Amino acid sequence: MNSPMVSSADYIDEDDKGNYSELKVMRSAAGWYVGTEYHDPAGFTEPGSRDTGYFSTEREAQLELTMLEAGLANPRMMP
Repeated sequence: MNSPMVSSADYIDEDDKGNYSELKVMRSAAGWYVGTEYHDPAGFTEPGSRDTGYFSTEREAQLELTMLEAGLANPRMMP
């Protein structure tokens, strides 16, 4: 599933939006979240978007991703 945040971002060039991964469960120092990776044309990868808030466990983040993919309402989605 593509990131709604990336898809709707008018500050990202349309050609560049293809460099973002599908939504996935990711981890940072702040916790687990659903987001994307950005794959730079030069060959490096970095976090691309954070589409949800943080979760304390990977399982919670995976459940959120499953809900998103199923099209269920998501009140915790980032604006």
